[in-house]
Amino acid sequence: MNQREIYPNAPLVSVSFELRHPESDTLSAKQRSLFKELIRQHLPVMRTQQSTVQTIDLGPSGPVQRVSTEEVPKYFDRENTTAVSLHKNSIIVETTQYPGWEGFREIVVAACMARHEVSNFDGVERIGLRYIDEIRVPGTDVPDWGSYLNGSLLGPRSDNGIGLTLNQWQGVAAFGPEAGRSLVLRYASGEGFATDPNGELRRKSPSYPGPFFLLDVDSFWVPEDGVPEFSESLLTSQSEALHAPVREMFEQMITDRLRNEVFRK
Repeated sequence: MNQREIYPNAPLVSVSFELRHPESDTLSAKQRSLFKELIRQHLPVMRTQQSTVQTIDLGPSGPVQRVSTEEVPKYFDRENTTAVSLHKNSIIVETTQYPGWEGFREIVVAACMARHEVSNFDGVERIGLRYIDEIRVPGTDVPDWGSYLNGSLLGPRSDNGIGLTLNQWQGVAAFGPEAGRSLVLRYASGEGFATDPNGELRRKSPSYPGPFFLLDVDSFWVPEDGVPEFSESLLTSQSEALHAPVREMFEQMITDRLRNEVFRK
């Protein structure tokens, strides 16, 4: 099997990248305009949003909740399927129309280099990649997931003698850390959608509520020693290392029946 195969009916609904850095000042109007010029080839439309952050401080009289707002510039492609958000402490790239790793990586590198050019940030605290799949089997009201998925995802046995049907289950598998890299796989049966079908980014194709199986892979790196300086070589090397196990994990979790009857249709 070719691990680089592009499935015509792939279940991927969301891919996101995050580079977390020490908190910096909010970008000025001039800096936002400069960033827009640098990223225009990929994301020519700029909008501004308000982001709300809730924190809890422990004081002498107990926990105190604080709410703060942040004005976040966000840059979109013209199809509203890909966006970059510039927060005080992070750069987030997200898409619902994944162009493949090489195309997505190009946007990630362009966004991070442009952000660093308009206002240097002090280093890198975390880099992460997240892939969310909604696996659906058309024409089935209650899919026989045992025919389509690796047995390790199937939860408790339904013939366990308790007299009740197993209808839903979820699990988490964590790998690492090793050399600062970790991977977390979240999986669950579900009904409806794993991501908001009416969200800010347009989904790649219309979808209808119904049974699905979630595969959510979060691959991330946290420096083990201090806060390294940002560089393009650090960004690309760590991103490649984080991406490498994602496809392998996905392929291990599905069966040839799912590939042939659903993904290759």
